[in-house]
Amino acid sequence: MQDKDLAGIQARVESLKRTSRDCVQLSRALDSEETNRSLRRLTHPPSPSGTVRKVGVALALAPEPFTTVAGVAMIAGSFAMKRREPASLGDLAEEATKQLGDLASLSLADLSLSL
Repeated sequence: MQDKDLAGIQARVESLKRTSRDCVQLSRALDSEETNRSLRRLTHPPSPSGTVRKVGVALALAPEPFTTVAGVAMIAGSFAMKRREPASLGDLAEEATKQLGDLASLSLADLSLSL
C-alpha cells in the first residue's frame, strides 16, 4: 500500500516538475520586446486622435483663413474620437458568437431564389 502511495506521489511530483519547466520555457519565449509590443498594441491599439489633434492645431495656426475652420473642426473631432473606446477581445468574441448564431439560424429555404 505504501509503495503504491509513494509511486503516486512521485508521479505527481514529476508532473509538477514538467509543468513548471514548460511554464518557464513559455514565459521566456514570451518575454521578448517584440512580443510585448505586439501584445500591447493588440490590447491597447494606438489612437489616431492625437495625430488628428496635432494636424488640427497646425491648420488652425496657419495664416490662411480657410484652414482655421478645418483645423478647429479637426481638433473637435479628435476629442470626439478619444471618447470612443476601442473594441476589446471580449467585444470581438461576443460579436463573433452573435454572428455565428445568426448564420446558424439561416436555412436553405431562406436563401432560395425564384427564377
